[in-house]
Amino acid sequence: MDKTLRAIGLALLYVLASPVYLVVFIRKAMKFSQGAALMRKGYIDCPHCSEMNALDLLATCPKCRTTEYGNRLRCTACGEQSRSFDCDYCGVTIKVL
Repeated sequence: MDKTLRAIGLALLYVLASPVYLVVFIRKAMKFSQGAALMRKGYIDCPHCSEMNALDLLATCPKCRTTEYGNRLRCTACGEQSRSFDCDYCGVTIKVL
């Protein structure tokens, strides 16, 4: 009897929490799709000076200091992911992800 009530209570908690999980999933999916669209575009406009900044270029990883051609938001050597970078023209920090 005690295990049955515990299982029913746990199932009820999952049912009550499912709308919250759904909202969290939808928000993460929207953020992921926006980030994927930016990556496909390959350029990000600076919000301050409106210049286009390329994502794929010769970049140095701030963590492992590896310099390589590729996406400036992810290092292929150590796997570090950056959420922002400085504008190439005016130096303002551009938040991407």
